[in-house]
Amino acid sequence: MADIQEALNLQSQGKLDEAQKIYLDFLVENPKQPDVSNLLGLIYLQKQNFQEAQKYFEYATQGFPCAEYYQNLGLAFYKQKIFERSMQCFEKAIEYEAGNVDFVRNFAKMAKTAAQVDYAIKFYKKSLEIEPYDHIGWNNIGLLYEEKHDYKSAKTAYVKSIKIKKNYEAMHNLGVLYRVERNFQESVRCLKDALKLNPTSEKTLLALGMSYLSQKDFKNGYKYYMAKKPEIKTLYKNHWDGTEHKDKTLLVYYDSGFGDQIMFCRYLNFVKDKFKNVKFLTHVSLFNLFKTNFPDIDVVLNNDGNYDYSDNIMYLNYHLGMDFDNIPVSDGYLKVEKSFDESFNTTKKKIGLFWQGNYDGYKNRAIALQELEPLFGIENTQFYGFVKEDKLNQIKKYPQIIDIGKDLTDFAYTASKLMNLDLFITIDTAAANLAGALGVKTFLLLPYASEWRWFSDTQTTPWYNSITIFKQQSHWDWAPAIKEIQKELKNSY
Repeated sequence: MADIQEALNLQSQGKLDEAQKIYLDFLVENPKQPDVSNLLGLIYLQKQNFQEAQKYFEYATQGFPCAEYYQNLGLAFYKQKIFERSMQCFEKAIEYEAGNVDFVRNFAKMAKTAAQVDYAIKFYKKSLEIEPYDHIGWNNIGLLYEEKHDYKSAKTAYVKSIKIKKNYEAMHNLGVLYRVERNFQESVRCLKDALKLNPTSEKTLLALGMSYLSQKDFKNGYKYYMAKKPEIKTLYKNHWDGTEHKDKTLLVYYDSGFGDQIMFCRYLNFVKDKFKNVKFLTHVSLFNLFKTNFPDIDVVLNNDGNYDYSDNIMYLNYHLGMDFDNIPVSDGYLKVEKSFDESFNTTKKKIGLFWQGNYDGYKNRAIALQELEPLFGIENTQFYGFVKEDKLNQIKKYPQIIDIGKDLTDFAYTASKLMNLDLFITIDTAAANLAGALGVKTFLLLPYASEWRWFSDTQTTPWYNSITIFKQQSHWDWAPAIKEIQKELKNSY
């Protein structure tokens, strides 16, 4: 007869193989005995043999359904990334231990980690039935509702969290949510309250700056916006305050995306007169474009430390005192030679498309290529795809679109291709800023909650005269904007 106590001792000592043999021997005589099946499942779980663990946990739940065994079975599915079955097991476990709030919260956290948003909400709600005054739980539910784009429910959850206890996280999240809804005044109020609770929070300082900037509040916007990423400042010395230094060198650096550098490089020629020499530290992808367009600026790829003052490319306008009522050179301030190839040899109207940028960036900016289909049937048009990394391979479904993107090397080469177009239709990405800086006629698709730099403008932008804005009328719904573009194309072509 197998000695189960000995097996338990061996298991506690980490002698898993020896314990496993005893359990298996026992189960030959006592098939599917629940306690031993569960113990054997735990061994397989430790050994990361999740399928075998699943099998024995199933035997355990069949023989004696209880919270512990369903939890373990759920873990086995979870480790195999079979999340739907995992969540179902966790639900069963909660039925047997409904009053254990920590138990339920743990499942909620696991569901959230596995991107099982509906289950996470369900589990957090169960935890709040046990402890309704859990301000952290309400905040977590708010975050989950935001993932579902249910902003009304998210706001309600954040408000409940704050009413229970005036806490930083919910106050910050509510402030950001108000900005998403374009309620900038309430956003500012909440974010200021959040800063009272956490005065050094970088994410709140940045969010508050963006809420001010969205309203074109230049002074307050930059006050908070420039407080972001304080560690960046430690990498560069003597931060410029706008004073003229005719015998000194200024290093302009970046800490943001390609589009930001393209948008704000327009200020380089205004700052060069204040220094003997200006260096611009940029990314290799932009080097050729900037080197050609700024012959009086020393465009570099590395910081050799040989400079006197430094400034962020996005702060130049602030230190120059050039507010949003004085945005310069919006008629096309970058120039490149057109790069012609046979694909552009057509009498049709040449229209470029850009639908997906950084896959790790803001998801609300991207648009499925399928949603642009209403444009493809318009007569006398030829479409060109400018997406460099079409990871979802969307363009494959549309042979009528000539794939330019796969051959693009850097921004200078991309610019030379853009110059062939009659029109560029794009989401908010570096390519949009590049087209605008070149003066290429552009239709810009903006989400309902767009970046601060587009302000609340709905048709035109002071940054680029060549850009026309087509903005969502409600969150995540591109159809009306596409319909407007379709109407424009039919009337023009």
